[in-house]
Amino acid sequence: MGSVQRLAKGKYKLTISQGFDEHGKRIRRYKTVDAKGKREAEQLLREFEKELEEETLAKGEAIRFGKFYELWKADYAIPHLEPSTLEIYRIVSKPILHHFRNHQLAAITGMQISQFLNNEKLNGKGSLEKKYNVLKSIFKWAVKWKYIKYNPMEGVKKPRNPQKEMEFYDRDEIREVLEEVKTMERKQQLKVKLAVVGGLRRGEVLAIAEDAVIWETNQIKVFRSVQFSTEGGLRLKRTKTGDSRIVTFPKWLMMELRLHYLEVLHHRAKLGHLWKGWEDTDGRQVTLLFADEYGKPLRPNSITQFWGKFMKRNPQLKRIRFQDLRHSMASLILSEGVNIKILQKRLGHKRANTTLNVYAHITEKDDKRASDVFDNLE
Repeated sequence: MGSVQRLAKGKYKLTISQGFDEHGKRIRRYKTVDAKGKREAEQLLREFEKELEEETLAKGEAIRFGKFYELWKADYAIPHLEPSTLEIYRIVSKPILHHFRNHQLAAITGMQISQFLNNEKLNGKGSLEKKYNVLKSIFKWAVKWKYIKYNPMEGVKKPRNPQKEMEFYDRDEIREVLEEVKTMERKQQLKVKLAVVGGLRRGEVLAIAEDAVIWETNQIKVFRSVQFSTEGGLRLKRTKTGDSRIVTFPKWLMMELRLHYLEVLHHRAKLGHLWKGWEDTDGRQVTLLFADEYGKPLRPNSITQFWGKFMKRNPQLKRIRFQDLRHSMASLILSEGVNIKILQKRLGHKRANTTLNVYAHITEKDDKRASDVFDNLE
């Protein structure tokens, strides 16, 4: 990106911006030229850009992958990625850096990248798609910033993580879980019930605030999620898809939730000025229904931890993850013949195809039942 500035008659200053260095400082190159007018100065600017482009390509021949990774992180990743995504990228970048750090950036080939990803897969390493996405982003910006001419990722096929078989509870198992959670504190019971009945994610449960509950119609507006990352700390932000959805709950569950909410209000009043509360990323002060004693959000992994302890205390129950309670809800209502579009909205999927792909094991059974209707026609 360049600009032309007139200094005096027949004198112009050319400025080219070349992104940022590894310390986040903007890199600018300058040149003073003689020109009869602005049009000639702009032509000289284009020539200057080409000159610097060739110079950068020459640097690309020598720059190591690890050095360029730091440039990419400072100039692209930190300013433009969500803290939660940045945290994931930071973790999955470790094996990438271990393998490619000392390679010359311009010398890395598509075959070398494919071999790296294939070896990761053969050695049982996970997050293959995320590693691919990190590499794709790095080399895309290497081309954009003129460090390399060709993108080696163009010939690399995106790997697929092995699809794990989904675990979930059936109707009887859900009934048993709801019976066993009665031994927990009310607030812990509610976290489980909101996931089982409403299909809410961990962060969505922890983000429920008083402005999200519609008591009159037994509904909760799901539009925020609690996220935690090393880079960004705790954040109360818009949900994963960026959209809001309304989830209707049984009256009995909303009555339990209201009792808990009244306890939260009583506790807030009792603390007085010691109550801190929290602001969402839009700057709105909120009172969360599930927070620490001062109104600060809980980390999503706090739910994973208490669910793990619950699983250990109840060895008779099938061991599943907390997020599989969401799948249990979906599988149950699908098996009851609820329309896929209704389930899509309840889960917060942007597309019905996502819902169909995730719950194909259920829809296949429904397809078999549909076929059975015609068995008696022969």
